[in-house]
Amino acid sequence: MRDPFFISLQRNHLNINTMKRILFVILGLAMLCACNDQVCKISGTMTNPVDTLQLVDHSGAVLDVAPVKDGAFVLKCAINPDHAVSIVWDEFSDPITLIPDSKKITVAVTDDTVVVTGSLLSQQMQELQQWVMKTFTDYTEKYMSLEEGEEHTDGEEAYQEMTQRIASRCREAYEQHPSDPIGVQAMGLLMNFIEPAEFMELYEKASERIQGDAEIAGYYEHLQLLPQSGVITLLEDGELVKEEGAFEDFVGTGHYTLVDFWASWCGPCRRETPNVVAVFNKYRDKGLTVIGIPVNDEEEAMVKALKDLDIHYPQVIDASQAIADRFHVSGIPYILLFDPEGNIVAEDLREAEIEEAIKKALKK
Repeated sequence: MRDPFFISLQRNHLNINTMKRILFVILGLAMLCACNDQVCKISGTMTNPVDTLQLVDHSGAVLDVAPVKDGAFVLKCAINPDHAVSIVWDEFSDPITLIPDSKKITVAVTDDTVVVTGSLLSQQMQELQQWVMKTFTDYTEKYMSLEEGEEHTDGEEAYQEMTQRIASRCREAYEQHPSDPIGVQAMGLLMNFIEPAEFMELYEKASERIQGDAEIAGYYEHLQLLPQSGVITLLEDGELVKEEGAFEDFVGTGHYTLVDFWASWCGPCRRETPNVVAVFNKYRDKGLTVIGIPVNDEEEAMVKALKDLDIHYPQVIDASQAIADRFHVSGIPYILLFDPEGNIVAEDLREAEIEEAIKKALKK
């Protein structure tokens, strides 16, 4: 699913497995420098306690490796304004993304602040990334504080404000840079903060440069495979039924309703499913309705899981993730119990808690 607590900054963290690979990279770069003066030299300083840096391209291939001596380093690659490169050092750090469009770029890293000179595009790239990360962090802290204090309405307003601000900034950057790496980065960020339908519309009108990015194109292809609306149910006899329907057709209609946010690709969900199936079979004739809401799940994979796990309760399609957003679903499985009026009486249920909550609600 599109996770509101996760921002994809195109992390290309790779480990060099052998000294042979390092030697190959260094020799390759030496040959490049000898035969081509179109080399970008990236000089920098950093206060982080780091011994070695890698420079990787947009596909994750290692372009150069350099030691950090007394806080200083030098990395080199071919000048290429069409693709970004990233400085990485460990799997927990955010990459420093640059656009090698000049012969000399200077980078100064102090804690979490990155200052770039010598390349306007690289400077703009860093400004976008750092603004998004700071905005995301500030609003997340505010949102979590409000949620912990059970001020759910204010928390929802803070989340919506954050989403709108980041989406607006990324959309502006995308429009200003429709065919360069900043546009790619902006679209990669934007797809986390807009509805799938809007993303698909933007993608279909985008430049070949944007459409050619593997991550962005992959997300578009994934969305094309998602069911868009309605209810899908695997009947006991194996027949698959697809019909019109919505969340409101099951919740708040005079019955207790158990709602399971899950996905076929989610291991913990598959382990929890037998517990949901068991209460469905035991209580469906005693006043309980059960529905599943597949999260970011392709239809073919979901239907296979329905058969494999013997799931015969309706699956309400939430392509826009509006239902997941309404109930602040940030991780799955996420199981809630609603009363006949549609109020939540128990949430984040697991294992034996599921039946305990149902028995208490039904008083059986």
